[in-house]
Amino acid sequence: MREVRLSPQGDFDNAAQEHRHITAHPLSAAMGAEIAGVRLGHDLLPEAFDEIREALWRHKMVFLRDQHLTHSEHEAFSARFGPFAVDAYTQGVAGHRNVHPLIKEADTRTKALFGSGWHTDSPFLDEPPSVTILRAVEVPPYGGDTVWADTQLAWRMLSPAMQAMLRPLKVHMSAEANMATQERITGKPMTFASDDRRAAAVQGNFHPLVRTHPFTGLPSLYVDEVYAVGIEGMTEAESRPILDMLTRHITQAGFTCRLRWEPGMIAMWDNRAALHLAPNDYDGFRREMYRTTMAGERPE
Repeated sequence: MREVRLSPQGDFDNAAQEHRHITAHPLSAAMGAEIAGVRLGHDLLPEAFDEIREALWRHKMVFLRDQHLTHSEHEAFSARFGPFAVDAYTQGVAGHRNVHPLIKEADTRTKALFGSGWHTDSPFLDEPPSVTILRAVEVPPYGGDTVWADTQLAWRMLSPAMQAMLRPLKVHMSAEANMATQERITGKPMTFASDDRRAAAVQGNFHPLVRTHPFTGLPSLYVDEVYAVGIEGMTEAESRPILDMLTRHITQAGFTCRLRWEPGMIAMWDNRAALHLAPNDYDGFRREMYRTTMAGERPE
């Protein structure tokens, strides 16, 4: 009997495509996929990498289990995407300046944690990062998940009238409000890699509220709850309800996927097409992760 392949119709089509070197298994109806059949070491075939990248553009987030990469392997795999981005917040580990530690010790107690609000990485930069690649070394027995939301799907699900209103707008992306919140909760200044990077983060940039993906040509909403602080030409009273509405729309459960981390797991996501969130829900447990971030382009 011939196999009949079923996939959702319309806007919720996250079905995997056929590949020669990898297999992809969708994580949710909206976005995300598990990649299997390869190891991301130095001997990864160029053709296999091309398929991983293609799957990333389609699913917005992909992950692989049981990789257990070294810093060197993590850095080398990441470099296949192109140049590394300048990290606004942290310095890299010794000997691998592009591999940045994200570590929370078991005895750390805080109501604020880096990455705990819905955001896209460093959108206050003139050229925000494109792809982020996160590797798990030690994870809590429960908690510490990461959640993503599909901003391309969120755009498609808006009414034509709302799309027409949003298309010409520019959003002001700045770290100033987030810095103030973090510092008020923790009682200490938020750390940056340098004073220059702190100043650039505060000033921020105006970017299209609806951006176009440079490789797929697909539009997406470029709004988050951490860094989107205003809309060009509008007062705060006018812009804030629009930004809040869009964030609620993007992050509704049906547009998301959630990953339960395991040691040796590696996940990568497309900052042009997804927001992410890392809940601070694992006090008493240690979590050790390492991140690389790839350079992007000025949003258009």
